[in-house]
Amino acid sequence: MKKAPIPPFWVTNVSNRNVSLTDLNLTIKAFSSVNLMDNKHYDYTREQLEKSASSGSISLKSRMLVIRKTPPTVVETNVSMSRETFIPGRERSTLNIKDEQYEELRVEPEQRAEEEKFAAENADLAQMDTIPQIVNKR
Repeated sequence: MKKAPIPPFWVTNVSNRNVSLTDLNLTIKAFSSVNLMDNKHYDYTREQLEKSASSGSISLKSRMLVIRKTPPTVVETNVSMSRETFIPGRERSTLNIKDEQYEELRVEPEQRAEEEKFAAENADLAQMDTIPQIVNKR
């Protein structure tokens, strides 16, 4: 013998804040709908919910909560994927990266030697730049 379906009790939070229902020991997240008669997640009686709606925390927070007469429609978005669908990972990238050599960025060996010599001569100046100029005396 089948049981009669339990009528749902949908509550929707229409504010941008989480709403706490103290008499039900429950928090409803912002912009979400909840069926409080769902036996998988909640264990409330119809009397508890109606009492909360008439004089409890649902009633007190009525400007943020709405009791729905009809359940919300759930939009199923199943995206079918074929075997040829490219899924990026660590080995494969969606970007095609080219290793290009630019002529204006090329450094000749003689020029590199001159730059290293210049850097070695001015290394002490770079170290002096890190020393603070003003010394605090206390």
